[in-house]
Amino acid sequence: MNPRNDPLEAAALERFMRATRAVHAAFDATRGEPDSGQDGRFVARALARLDAALRELQTSEQSLDAILSRRAGH
Repeated sequence: MNPRNDPLEAAALERFMRATRAVHAAFDATRGEPDSGQDGRFVARALARLDAALRELQTSEQSLDAILSRRAGH
């Protein structure tokens, strides 16, 4: 293991974990009860938040995979 890669790997793993938590929070928000006066805005915002969280999760996973693959020599 190259010690120079450890901070990069740790940062990528932390980003992935934050993204995972954000997806869980965003998903939970889609299951909430909208206020009656908000019409479809509540649902639209919750779905937009979930979509953004899923994109970040995908990006962070790809980054982490790339770092781990380089470390493994693939």
